[in-house]
Amino acid sequence: MNGKIQFSHVKNETTYNIPLVLEENVISSGISLISLWHTLADESYRVMWPRDKKKPLIANSWVAVYTLQGCGKILLHDNSEITLNGNCVIFLKPTDIKSYHCDGLLWEQYWMEFVPTSVMEIPLLQQAIIYNGDAFKNELNEVAALIASRNSLKNNLAVAFLTKIIYQWICLIVENGTKDRQLIQIEKLISHLHADLQKQWSVAEMAQWMQCSEQYLRRLFLRYTGKTPKEYYLDARLDLALSLLKQEGNSVSSVADMLNFFDSFHFSKAFKRKFGYAPSAVLRQGK
Repeated sequence: MNGKIQFSHVKNETTYNIPLVLEENVISSGISLISLWHTLADESYRVMWPRDKKKPLIANSWVAVYTLQGCGKILLHDNSEITLNGNCVIFLKPTDIKSYHCDGLLWEQYWMEFVPTSVMEIPLLQQAIIYNGDAFKNELNEVAALIASRNSLKNNLAVAFLTKIIYQWICLIVENGTKDRQLIQIEKLISHLHADLQKQWSVAEMAQWMQCSEQYLRRLFLRYTGKTPKEYYLDARLDLALSLLKQEGNSVSSVADMLNFFDSFHFSKAFKRKFGYAPSAVLRQGK
């Protein structure tokens, strides 16, 4: 699913930008989906609204942005700016958005526009950190496949999936006010780690940032993510590496350098251990 396709809402396409566009709105029991995008943007990616938006803005619609990795920034009409780091979700009103862009190496995100078809209390401009995002990533991959099928029944199933996901995100944001101190701490650290994946964070540095012992930090990570701090951070860097390899012009050695791996050999070994294939296979697949 790499490359440009014929239909798009945004003019300044990136080399890996997947507009999962529907020819007409799909209505489920909870939302009417206007559009869904899976975008892997590089530092040249910048969108101005409404100039770069082909469909009209709809006053009662919403935008949900789920950032998988990297960093993006959204500028609102009141000149406030929102920074979105990896593993976070936020709901916005499209009429409030002035522009948005990638801030750094890349910004991978799902951007969806929808209109609620029933009463849905959506928290505006509040971010939630998703510390166990693999489940959401898998479901969104399934949604993408269902929409790409161009089958109306499967399209409706995709929107049903999205409705469930949106409600889960709303619940996560609402629960922010009732989270225990430990979870709030670990989420802040995770957001901080995703904002600086080029740095070689050690477990000792993470513990120092959290002002706790390494043993306590390990218990927190295992409790909330199912991984040790070292495993979580390495996986996040390798997920970023996979996305960078899909962008034109990047090589295995350049990605290893960008993410400050010791050398290409160590990077390739870790990459193959996680994904089951060598990073060079990603480059061959993209040709």
